[in-house]
Order: sequence, then structure tokens, then C-alpha cells
Amino acid sequence: MEVFIQVMESGNFTRAADALGLPRSTISTVIQALEDRLGTQLLRRSTRRMVATDEGERFLGTARGIIDAAADAEQMFRQKSSQIRGRLRIDMPSRIGRRFVIPALPALLDQHLDLRIEISTTDRKVDLISEGVDCLIRVGELQNSETICRKLGDVGLITCGSPEYFARFGWPGSVAVLSTHRLVNYDSSLPAQPARFEYQTRTRSIQHPMSSVISVNNAEAYIAAACAGLGLIQIPAFDVQDLLESGTLVPVLQNVRLPTMPLSLMYARRRNVPVRISVFQEWVSDLLHREGVFDPV
Repeated sequence: MEVFIQVMESGNFTRAADALGLPRSTISTVIQALEDRLGTQLLRRSTRRMVATDEGERFLGTARGIIDAAADAEQMFRQKSSQIRGRLRIDMPSRIGRRFVIPALPALLDQHLDLRIEISTTDRKVDLISEGVDCLIRVGELQNSETICRKLGDVGLITCGSPEYFARFGWPGSVAVLSTHRLVNYDSSLPAQPARFEYQTRTRSIQHPMSSVISVNNAEAYIAAACAGLGLIQIPAFDVQDLLESGTLVPVLQNVRLPTMPLSLMYARRRNVPVRISVFQEWVSDLLHREGVFDPV
């Protein structure tokens, strides 16, 4: 199974052999033996690389799960080991991945030489089990009885817009004038719910209806819409710090109290949490706290 996975990741037998330190003939023999054992063809040769058959694609996910489970079993009684190994697949918001996590990964991978990381960057709802994802990083309220949700901290929000927007619609000095303004509408699942400006008083949270000409479902598009002058946005401060410093976006309504949003790491509910997830949770929590992404709980 490890050989098959390596062939799929490398693209051909030669590179897989180099990666595993085995003769190319051994790779071919192992794959043939695996296909004979399963009674089906797993691979076919295209012009330049080996590609999986439909059966091979289905088997790949199962094989990865079995190899990961074996790695977890080997580490079950070595909780104090400084090394972790295996594949760790994480889904996180694109801004957190691009600006913080990925630039810091070399140090983590240098420390854990047998660790392999796969990162997807989305804001959508992810099914951890069916999509083979080990853990998620999400901003916002999360509820799912089938997952463990570990809150890392609270993220502060700001309201901002572009100079072009304010030149067209004026400067909102208070919540009372928001009826003459626009809000970029964000919803991770489209079609979106009606746009609302959220703020807090001493006693309660208020959602103020606003007009909107655009709805988006991820942070990159949300920020781009604000930069284009399409409306105000309410967003974690770390997401737009560089744009605030350059003047591309300008903070507004700073005297209005906004709610905070939890930043959490989620993983599937299971009897024994893989060591690599626990290590990553501690590492990413320390990283994002140092970078000022959140205030710790």
C-alpha cells in the first residue's frame, strides 16, 4: 500500500523507486502483486505518468487511511516521542494558510522529518470523515456532534471600507446612518442570508439590516469586494492588517463595539486522537497567538 501511494504521489515508478530507496523492478513487482491480490487493475500508463483507474482512485483513499492508522498505532504508546510521522491533512481559511501557517511550516517539517502535510484552503463546510481531512481550522461559531471542537481563542473584528467607497457614499459616523450605506454580504453557503451589520450594546447583540449588491462565500473574495468599493466589511483585524497599513482599506465606526469570533480547531470524534493532530494543535495555537491572530482563552 505504501508503494502504491508513493507511485500515485510521484507519478511514475522511477520517481517512486527513488523516493522509497528501492529498485524500479521492485516497485513494478509490488504493484503487480497488489493488483493480483485485489483482483483488479489499479494503475494505467498515460503519456507521461501513471494514473489510477476508477478502482485505483477508490483504493487510494482506503490505503491512505490504513497506512495512517498503522502510523497512529505505532505511536499510541510513544506519546512522549519528539517525532511524529504520517500524513496530516488540514483544511483552513486561505488567509490563515497563506499568511501564517504555510510560511512557518519549514521549521515544523524540519523537526518532524517523516511528517507529510496536505493543506486545503476553504471556508466551506467540510465532512472530515468522507473527505479524509484530519482537522479543520475555522473562525466563527461551530456546532457538530460528530466532531471535537477545541477553541484556541477569540478573534477581534473591525469594520472597514475603501477610500473609493467613502468618496461615493460618505463617512458613516454612527450606526444610525447605515441605511444609506452598503455591506458586502458574506455567507459560506450561497445563496446568502440577508446582509446584516452586527454590533453589541451593553446588554445585547444587534443585527442591523443593510443593503448589499454582492454576496461572497470566502474571505479572499470578501476582502477583494471591499477593496473594489462594493461595500463595508466586518472582518478579523489580522486578515486586513497589511491593507490597513497601506491605506487600501480604512477602519470606520471604531467606537461601535463588535462581537468577537472564536477561532477553533476541529477533528473527528474518536477514541484515540492521533499524536500528529495533538502536536499540530499545540504548534498552530502557539504560532497564531505569537502572530496576534487571537487572544487566548
